[in-house]
Amino acid sequence: EPGGYLVYTGQPWHPQLELIARALTSHREGQAWVMRRRSQSEMDQLVEAAGFRKITQRVDEWGIFTVSLAQRIQ
Repeated sequence: EPGGYLVYTGQPWHPQLELIARALTSHREGQAWVMRRRSQSEMDQLVEAAGFRKITQRVDEWGIFTVSLAQRIQ
């Protein structure tokens, strides 16, 4: 609904991404859990395409995790 809010998180990079992919398995018949990273820009574009306008963003001190707030405009 217009005026509603969306909180979304991102993980643009992780120092142990390769280790995680090789150590964990996915729900797909035990295959490696390979995650595709999305840049913050890509995440913001997806949110905008869904009818939201980004208001603010916070990033942890290592730049690994992000939390963003957007508001519905359409």
